[in-house]
Amino acid sequence: MKKIFPLISLFMLTSVLFPNKDLTYRLEYQICGSAVSRLLLVIPIRVYYDASAAIDLKARPGPDGAAVFTYAGIPRSAYILRTLGYSGKTLALLSADQDEEDGKIFVDQLLLQWQKQEPEFAERVKVIKKFPHRLTATGPEAFAFERDGHGYYNNFTVGLEPRYKYHPAQSGIYFKVFPTLAELLKLLNHRFTPGQAGAQFDPFPAEWTGDGLDFSDNLNRVAVLLEKIVKSKVTVQQKSPLRLHFRVGASNSEEMEICGESYPDVPLWKGFMIKEIFRRVRLRQVDRALLADELWIGVRNSKGQGGFCRLQLKMIESKEDKK
Repeated sequence: MKKIFPLISLFMLTSVLFPNKDLTYRLEYQICGSAVSRLLLVIPIRVYYDASAAIDLKARPGPDGAAVFTYAGIPRSAYILRTLGYSGKTLALLSADQDEEDGKIFVDQLLLQWQKQEPEFAERVKVIKKFPHRLTATGPEAFAFERDGHGYYNNFTVGLEPRYKYHPAQSGIYFKVFPTLAELLKLLNHRFTPGQAGAQFDPFPAEWTGDGLDFSDNLNRVAVLLEKIVKSKVTVQQKSPLRLHFRVGASNSEEMEICGESYPDVPLWKGFMIKEIFRRVRLRQVDRALLADELWIGVRNSKGQGGFCRLQLKMIESKEDKK
């Protein structure tokens, strides 16, 4: 009889977490950065980089309280918008979508928005090169991963591949946005609850401090996906661990928001530092089911050059329009 009650409890919890139909989530990231400088005090250098991708996912229950996320489509085009060379006079815009017409509309809107928001770079661009890609899926799973009962992400499968629409098959510019998206999720593999990770249903204190974090390996794996030259020229080494300071940011009868922040100024590479890092987790009160998991990392040097990384996994309505 004693064995029946845990089974009933597990069934009831699963029914609340995953009612009748699968839950729908959206996973997206953006990495954006720029630098303006002079080489040998004479040669101007203007570099701009912006990459983003978004995926819609279905979530179903897995073993031991895990959630299994599988590919359900893309809400918009994935893209990389970047200058080529050091002068910033050539702009490359790589895009990938399943619908060719949607992709054209998105690219035109993105370019107009960038020209308005970044006039310092846009005014110096003389040539714009567009590289439209078809989004193809290889293997049995286009994109999948698991989130275990402690909130850690693992068991990734990446089968989404942008393929250049015209001959030759590749543009020569790295366009590894979907492997990057999977790699960035591993930055969330740290404890955001107080005490033991398994004690999620215990009452939370008002504030607590997270574990010491060293993102060196994670950032190096991401960096080699962004740019070919990074693999041989750049090695990120975080000089000391950082810790996020958490608090319960908001709470009501339906959901709880946990906010973590740190301003470590910890060096990474050649004067560039992690200046700030924020994590926000929203949980459903009744069962601590995930509503949203967000991360922001700001990296800059003493001159203000650098950029940010933004990552979000969020529950959405299954019929939510493209955004």
